[in-house]
Amino acid sequence: MKDICCPNIQEFNRNTVPEQACMRLLSYEERGILEDLTQALKRMRSCVFMCGNQALSDAEVIQLTQVPSGIFMRVLPRLLALGFMSRDDVGTLFSTRLYECVLRRREREARKTLAEQERAQWVEDAQANGENTQGLTPKQIASKLNGRKGGRPRKNSKTSEGQRNMPFYGVVAESENPSTKNKASRVIVGDPTGFVGSVEERNNTILNNNLSSSPSQSMEPENPKPDEAEVRLIARKAREAAGLGNGQRTFSETYVRNFLRDGIDAETILRIAAEKRGVAQKFVYLDIPVRDAFKAKLEANDLARAVLSAPDWQKNAKAAYAQACTLFAKEINEKGDFGRVQREWPDTADKHGLPPVERTLAAYEAHFKPQSEQVAA
Repeated sequence: MKDICCPNIQEFNRNTVPEQACMRLLSYEERGILEDLTQALKRMRSCVFMCGNQALSDAEVIQLTQVPSGIFMRVLPRLLALGFMSRDDVGTLFSTRLYECVLRRREREARKTLAEQERAQWVEDAQANGENTQGLTPKQIASKLNGRKGGRPRKNSKTSEGQRNMPFYGVVAESENPSTKNKASRVIVGDPTGFVGSVEERNNTILNNNLSSSPSQSMEPENPKPDEAEVRLIARKAREAAGLGNGQRTFSETYVRNFLRDGIDAETILRIAAEKRGVAQKFVYLDIPVRDAFKAKLEANDLARAVLSAPDWQKNAKAAYAQACTLFAKEINEKGDFGRVQREWPDTADKHGLPPVERTLAAYEAHFKPQSEQVAA
């Protein structure tokens, strides 16, 4: 393949070659001229404007690239100043970016050639030592060469804090008599916990401390494992209620088993399955609704127990407050004037046997609360 023609230059500072982002410094006109020059060089398979051994003048470059001469002569000093174009030692115009690409390609080829020579030399040395090198790929040979050089160096050669605190495990022989079986135990040096002794002693100490510090009384009792026959029965009824086929049998039994283990009753499972009939395409779609329904059921039970355990005066206050809210809404619908209903509310409440107080639950509880409890509070 034909080698790329390069400029005749002794010294080339690659640090002055502008990056691709510097193209934004050029105007549209300057960028167009630079693109025309670059494309012309690529068609010539060159990075310098030369034809054979003859350097092209600026007029010949204009004729070759077919750009307007006036624009070329006006833009060229700007391209030379920014470093996109330059002149070699004999004054021939060349592209700095294309020349840098040629230099990088030559460096890569040189490194590749050197690596091939090292691999060939290693193969010769290995064969001379009687080693089998048949079937080794270039990557495997390179790995062996790197291993001979000591391997890849660490990115961070400094010892980290965690590495300094790691305990050192050594071996100490308990008997030096060669006729007896040598019993060895690992010892710890520099343990960050401050323990000194063998590994077995430290492990036994940690195990005993864990057993003594976590008594069984502190563990929460787990629900008993549900009966498998009950799980299959509830899962079958839930599939039928949700309109799911036997293809969901395994999934339904798994979810029902988890529901029962978490304390969710069968009535809640079947009720939600019936509500989601035609909506849930898979049994997994029932997981969150069942758990939300069970949570709401627990909250309702707690609220009901709180109401039942409340004193009589508090029950009377809540009943009167509910009656007042219903009466106030009825008056608004009939009279259609909020201000009027608000002004007439004390008389309206007294007429219906309600206390003439502010229409809030706190005010009604304060009204119905016995005087003795108010004084005590």
